[in-house]
Amino acid sequence: MKRQPFYMLLLKGVGYIILGNVMCLFVTMGLAMFGANMFTNVVSIMCGSAIFFMLVFTVAWKDGTAERSLIKNHRVDSPLKYRWIFIGLLMALIASIPTIVLLLNKLVFPQEDTFFLYRFINGSAYPFIMTFVEPVVTENDAWVGTSLRQIDNMDVMFPVLMLVYYALIPVVTQLGYWMGFNDKLNQDKIMYK
Repeated sequence: MKRQPFYMLLLKGVGYIILGNVMCLFVTMGLAMFGANMFTNVVSIMCGSAIFFMLVFTVAWKDGTAERSLIKNHRVDSPLKYRWIFIGLLMALIASIPTIVLLLNKLVFPQEDTFFLYRFINGSAYPFIMTFVEPVVTENDAWVGTSLRQIDNMDVMFPVLMLVYYALIPVVTQLGYWMGFNDKLNQDKIMYK
């Protein structure tokens, strides 16, 4: 058993981010059938954030437990303490790319509307969209074309909020690594304390 390379851990982290976005999208769409009110939006944000950050936490936690095992079996000399901060920063940067494109869309090329696509690519942002971005409402029937666009209703602070949300990824990954390395989630220790 050897230490996993940096790029492999980064790929796993990005895979967990993609899985988290997909799961958040389905949870939000499932909760949306109960109506668009503040209670369902708050529940959706809480559930989506928990799912997303638990998946990000898990990938670092698994590496922390593997690192502890490597040191215990004398396969490596010392842990790489800040590796998951760097991996988390890269994961946050990759997760933020659609949000940066959306922000540029709003500020630089507002004639385009990437908001509809953004909702489905960035599923972890979907509950925030339902809460902070007003939907386009038309008095006409739904199948009639309209020139109204949701990006016109979006405040610039929404992408900034999402960038802050993704800035928590390095904190969560480092916490996951630390808890895995220090065996803080060992069921036997928790149960028999």
